[in-house]
Amino acid sequence: MKNLLFLFVVSFIFLFLSCSTEITSPAKENSGKLLLRIDKQNAPESVEYVKAYLTRENFDPISRTLNLQSDSTADILLNEIDAGIWHLKVDAEDDSGLVLYTGETNVQVFAGFTSQVYLTLQPTGTGTGSIYISVTWGVPINHSWMDYINNPLIEPLGNSYDNLGVAQPVVIYDSGLYKMWYHGLGRVEGDPWKTYILYKESIDGINWTSFPNPVIFPGVNSWDSKSVSPGAVIKENGIYRMYYNGYSDEYANWHIGLATSVDGINWTKRSQPILHGTYGWEYQIGPTAIVKINSTYFLYYTGRNLPGYKIGVAVSTDGINFTKYSGNPILTNDKPWELNGTLDGSVVMDNGTLKMVYMNSNASGFGFATSTDGLNWIKDNNNPFFTINNTANNWADDDIAYPSFVKTNNDYRIYYCGIGDNSIVYKIGLLKKQIN
Repeated sequence: MKNLLFLFVVSFIFLFLSCSTEITSPAKENSGKLLLRIDKQNAPESVEYVKAYLTRENFDPISRTLNLQSDSTADILLNEIDAGIWHLKVDAEDDSGLVLYTGETNVQVFAGFTSQVYLTLQPTGTGTGSIYISVTWGVPINHSWMDYINNPLIEPLGNSYDNLGVAQPVVIYDSGLYKMWYHGLGRVEGDPWKTYILYKESIDGINWTSFPNPVIFPGVNSWDSKSVSPGAVIKENGIYRMYYNGYSDEYANWHIGLATSVDGINWTKRSQPILHGTYGWEYQIGPTAIVKINSTYFLYYTGRNLPGYKIGVAVSTDGINFTKYSGNPILTNDKPWELNGTLDGSVVMDNGTLKMVYMNSNASGFGFATSTDGLNWIKDNNNPFFTINNTANNWADDDIAYPSFVKTNNDYRIYYCGIGDNSIVYKIGLLKKQIN
């Protein structure tokens, strides 16, 4: 994982060290990893070694040493740690082995989950000074997102429905299952490409069961005859509603359609769009989120008129007949990192606050925004909170796009698609943050 938000910061009199058990598929059952990431540039010149010690009753001690002067990495990785509570002690030493800074605390290692602890290392003077330990479980959203170490989760099966890539995941957590609808870009040799809506489901949101055939096909001689892509799914009273993007010509208007299902697999499409692309910034539109607040549905969508992108919203009392908000667009590009636009806003309701994850126009980063009314949004000052440089093992260091924001009882998740390794084919990965 490169350029992860630095978790070891040095000021004039103390050091901060962050430890995180990453989401992994460990080689040993019920074990995890502990990654200590150090900011070498800001370390005092007198510190040469950082040593980490893990101890636990009835277990062999574990230790690692990092040489800040000679090691090429700034990481200490402890592998295959049995899940449970361990005692962590960290020393920062000079070249003679004198401990200049030290700190210790207990840290819980989870198998396959993410936890984070901040440890303050105070100066020891001659090695016998007092020690002050500051521990915080859970940190602000921009500090604790971790990319799944075994990304990508989903790759094309290679059939005529997805042989050009998979993208635009839409995920809900429903009745103990993660359910994902996504588009497959495919082509039979000699025919034009088309996009299809595919489906997978999972118990843990990591290992997915495939349904190889599309659950929604492009129409025949219809407004969506070239492409159908999922945008948002909501389930009410046992009925799934999918708001999807469709078009018959990629250079003409794009519209938003609606399909319904009782099982999430067999869908019935309405014959005509429920919301139309028109002109200006809304020349081509695609849905990205649906939220019901009291008795009102808020349908968020991206408006595209190249090279620009903006985010708008439409409201409805029945989930079928929508009216575009007169104050649109609700989110536009006013920050340098956003470049030519903001798009693909995925929204969840969390304890009375609406939270949105969105992307920038060149697919290099994700931003975060909040709202209390669904119409007026405040962007986070620390945006972008995740970029192509943060992807695990650089798996998507060319593009990250189409975030799907999910909240469960235990964590926040962002399923997204990415491109890396000089590929042109999108795959789907996972970004995760444990709820405090």
